[in-house]
Amino acid sequence: MKRAVPAFVVIAALGVSFMLSRKAAPSRESLLPLSRAAAEQAKGVDRSVGAAFPLSPDEERRIGEGIDREFQHAEPGVGSNAAAREARWLEFAGTAARSPLVTRFRGRYVFRMTPEGGVNAFALPGGFVYATDELLKKLGDDGDALIFVAGHEIGHVELGHTADAFRLRAGVDDPLRTVLGGVLSVGRLFAALQFSSAQELEADKYSVRLMRSLHRDPRAGLRTFDALGLTADTATKRDAGEIAAEGMTDYFHTHPGSWERRAALERDIEESR
Repeated sequence: MKRAVPAFVVIAALGVSFMLSRKAAPSRESLLPLSRAAAEQAKGVDRSVGAAFPLSPDEERRIGEGIDREFQHAEPGVGSNAAAREARWLEFAGTAARSPLVTRFRGRYVFRMTPEGGVNAFALPGGFVYATDELLKKLGDDGDALIFVAGHEIGHVELGHTADAFRLRAGVDDPLRTVLGGVLSVGRLFAALQFSSAQELEADKYSVRLMRSLHRDPRAGLRTFDALGLTADTATKRDAGEIAAEGMTDYFHTHPGSWERRAALERDIEESR
């Protein structure tokens, strides 16, 4: 089942993008209402499909267990030189899972590390959360940053995003076979279990609340963005054409632009005080 994108939304977006690209100093934020409206429409489709094809927590857990089991068989082992990073990840991700905000799969979360690169972290249905070794290298000993990452992925599970994405993109007749057909990898899983821009921002907001509930510093989320190259400079320094084009790519991509995600996180942190 695919998302249906209203033609008038795409046409309007293209028109706005073109007009902004012709101006000397366009406002990047002027495209936000349009791209967010599209993302919210997509999120609404996810929720509607979820209502039509509900998964109980136990059903979702069984699906996640199946993917996790096959993924573990397909993945190479993690080298001993990464043992310390894995131990830190398990420690601080476990701390995140003890937040009182975690209710849907409380006490059932499983955290793993994968040596594959590309994707920084991802969550499977039912409470299985993976972080890549490369991400853990970048975050080093920053425990609060690890909690933020874990909180973001837990948010995708607790808010129902993983179940919605699985139903919508992996099929509803035999979803497990659809995902596991062929060679299983991080890239394949991530392609099957994607989230809308609105859901990514929602998971960031959830992680801020989770960190507040644990009396941790949510500004660690900004340090996480810095470690991933989503700095304030890269988020704001663009010329007119890049600004207009980014508005369109934000619409079609699953993740919000770095400028928007960082600004939204700063607002979430301030509002959570």
